Amino acid sequence: MTGEQNHYPSRYSNRSRVRHLFGDMADRYAGFYDRSDPAADELAAWLEARGGPAKRVLEQALRFNGKPTPSDARALRAFIEELEEIPAWVDFEQINVGALAYQRFGVVGMLILSAWSLINGYHSSAAVKPLALTGQLHHNTQRRLAETARFVSEVTQVDGLRRGGRGFAIVARVRLIHAYVRRACLSSEEWRSNDWGVPINQADMFGTLLEFSHLVMEGVQRLGFSVPKEEREAILALWRYCGHLNGVDPWLLEQLASERKTQRVAQLVRMVQPGPDEDSLSLTEALLKVPGQNAKGRDPQVLGTLVTRFHHGLARALNGTKIADDLGLPDDWWQHSVHPFRAMIVSLEALRQRIPGATSWASRLGNEAIRRDLNRLLRQIEPDFQPKS
Repeated sequence: MTGEQNHYPSRYSNRSRVRHLFGDMADRYAGFYDRSDPAADELAAWLEARGGPAKRVLEQALRFNGKPTPSDARALRAFIEELEEIPAWVDFEQINVGALAYQRFGVVGMLILSAWSLINGYHSSAAVKPLALTGQLHHNTQRRLAETARFVSEVTQVDGLRRGGRGFAIVARVRLIHAYVRRACLSSEEWRSNDWGVPINQADMFGTLLEFSHLVMEGVQRLGFSVPKEEREAILALWRYCGHLNGVDPWLLEQLASERKTQRVAQLVRMVQPGPDEDSLSLTEALLKVPGQNAKGRDPQVLGTLVTRFHHGLARALNGTKIADDLGLPDDWWQHSVHPFRAMIVSLEALRQRIPGATSWASRLGNEAIRRDLNRLLRQIEPDFQPKS
């Protein structure tokens, strides 16, 4: 791909301004709109051609740490070899620090993931097109979001991303799901590559990493959590390695190597987004119904109303007026409820930092609360993270 303007998909917005602010970095990032994940795409093609026996070989490799034999297909060997490659920058002790910090955010972290990270992603009309074309806009949103939360929970377990960890296997399966979705979209006459680039392209995969790392960290800090630099860098390292396992390009992953780099690239990504369309509005509308559906207790209807209102207020407060208005988020006094909530979190954090052992206890409590709630929401039917037809 050249750097000529008309060689980029039309989704690349604000070109002149981002080129002025970011130089060559702007065009280099935009070049990833037309790049996919060759190793996963080749494996998906092989699996579709070979059917059940091939899938059993793959599952053997993922579930039992099996090694592909020389007689196995080149596509399978290449995929497993990429997964097993551990870059020089990976420090599993640091990644575990990030996992424990992420667990400490507990239910609040998941609220931010919904109210900020996902809704912020829905603001990009091009990024949501794979969901629209594969019929996932209204397909059991509550279950789909619970499965996303399960993915995040497993990725952020201690040693979850090590070979043999459940998070490792789930990331590999999600990577393959992306490849199947790409194949489905590209086979559709409705897919417009000139406008949207490749389905689930490298730029959008990296955007998801930012949503799960940078935005969640920013969100919890705005709500009063104390996250020291060591933990912030460890959380970025965790999601950087998750991105490596998910097939994200090394240059993009390098942007998560420090907070300074991450903040800069996050600003670039935010500026080049094309804005929302009807599919964005449909996704947001469906997501806004989920917090109330998830409520439990003696009076779930009342609790559901309170949680829903708080969630919507949080979404407006975190996303800002423009994105909130674009996506039709409610504009009422609930956006100010974040202030007393923050005051409560600040007080709890002050206690945590003073009491010996409280930080470890908070991580354990937050993690157990999330996993208990996910078991309830998934009704003990765990997602298999397998491609659906």
